[in-house]
Amino acid sequence: MDRQEAKGIIETILFVADTPIRISTFVELLNSKYADEEIIALLNELKEDYDGRVFQLVEIAGGWRMQTRKQFGPWITAYYKTEHGQKLSRASLEVLAIVSYRQPITRTEVDDIRGVDSGGVLRGLIDKGLVRIMGRRKLPGRPIIYGTTVRFLEYFGLSSLADMPTLDEFNNELDSKLSDNERQAIISFSATNPKELNGEENFASVKSDQNESDETSADDNINAVNKDKKC
Repeated sequence: MDRQEAKGIIETILFVADTPIRISTFVELLNSKYADEEIIALLNELKEDYDGRVFQLVEIAGGWRMQTRKQFGPWITAYYKTEHGQKLSRASLEVLAIVSYRQPITRTEVDDIRGVDSGGVLRGLIDKGLVRIMGRRKLPGRPIIYGTTVRFLEYFGLSSLADMPTLDEFNNELDSKLSDNERQAIISFSATNPKELNGEENFASVKSDQNESDETSADDNINAVNKDKKC
């Protein structure tokens, strides 16, 4: 297999894939004939090949994906205008922001920040694959703790949690649009620097139960949220 053929195989897989592809996946598909560094070099060549075209190759959520450019977003949205179920409500965005900046976090802690019950919203975010159960906190009642998923990174176009904006980075843009209460809510849950969230050391204290791993089904997640709500 020569280099040009390998490049074509990589491009083909990217074209048909609906999720970001990791370097290790390409290495396996090419029967380990190309090392990680060689795969990355081929990906960067493809990325340059797409300069000036409607498609682009981006590194996102720990992998690589082919996607359209941002300026064509409104037309793509119009095309898929019937898929209203993919939209996030204001409450969902609020809870998702709290979870993403404060993870791992319990439902009670989310409720305390918002001032309202968030159980239903959390269930909806779990259904959409944006939030997952990480385990249980070692406190009386062993409350369930929540965090974001790889789907969350894909949805918002992030390579990692470290790419999440700090309050200073978007405060000026939003300042004129927010009420005093909304501004204070943002300050309260964005006190944690998201750049500190990148890395497993931040979750070292979390002991996930075997039945509550990433492979937990959506039904199990929903049942767990209901049980948590009764605590």
